[in-house]
Amino acid sequence: MTPAAVGIDVGGTKIAGAVVDEDGAIRSTETVATPTQEGDQSVSEALALVDRLARRAAAGGWAVERAGVGVPEYVTPDGRISSALVLPSLQALPAASGSGLPILIDSDVRCAARAEARLGHGRTLASFLFVIIGTGISSTLVIDGRLWPGHRGEAIALGELPADPALALHPGEPLTVEEQASGRAINEAAAADASGGRREAAGHRAAIETRAGQVVAAALTCAVQLLDPAAVIVGGGLGTSEGDFYRSLSRHYGEFVRGRPQPPPLVQAHLGPQAGVIGAGLLALEGKRPDRLSR
Repeated sequence: MTPAAVGIDVGGTKIAGAVVDEDGAIRSTETVATPTQEGDQSVSEALALVDRLARRAAAGGWAVERAGVGVPEYVTPDGRISSALVLPSLQALPAASGSGLPILIDSDVRCAARAEARLGHGRTLASFLFVIIGTGISSTLVIDGRLWPGHRGEAIALGELPADPALALHPGEPLTVEEQASGRAINEAAAADASGGRREAAGHRAAIETRAGQVVAAALTCAVQLLDPAAVIVGGGLGTSEGDFYRSLSRHYGEFVRGRPQPPPLVQAHLGPQAGVIGAGLLALEGKRPDRLSR
């Protein structure tokens, strides 16, 4: 049988899964909604998805020995979930599925960066900052083929940087980048003023996305000033979409870094929103510590 792994990307709105082969190609996929009802069931949903995909892989002639799971939480360098900020039940994620398949865990942004480093734009870069912009916002640095997790695994917190109060989508609320410019923040701001007609609503959302793009561009400029990566790669559902948000992000980022000599280019992830699930599969195939990459 041919080696493969199950990759799971747990997000705030959906749990994506795939059977991934050693070349990073997706052989089978399935996506379910992240349970949002009282009594978070994300762990049981993720584990059930792992076993369904593993059975499907075996039926197709693929030998699956491990699963990798990317989560929207802090994960220590040795693969332990250390926060309960988005989906608290994930702290109970076990080391094996119901069928006994071993599970390796890492943060979702590091999983996505792993895939982009091996299979995407990162293949030719000595360093890059990878950023996920979706339901939430996070980032990770890759240097010479190694993911940099930080001392506690917390070097992913771009979304926790302060945002410019003048650009706030929700005046008076905590002004962090994620709370003002993530997909969830944009949707909430658009829903808060849905009293007009369809045209007015579309114009209102366009203005919100434009402002959110500027917020993220300012945060990325600070990160570039601090880290000086060779490039900035943007992933996630919102980060890889076309429209007012990314146009604003790209334009404002270009303006903010224009005065720097050879500023790092901003590019959308080659693997798009599938980077997370592919990277989780690669983590399982490599079977190594979450911060290590095989190239």
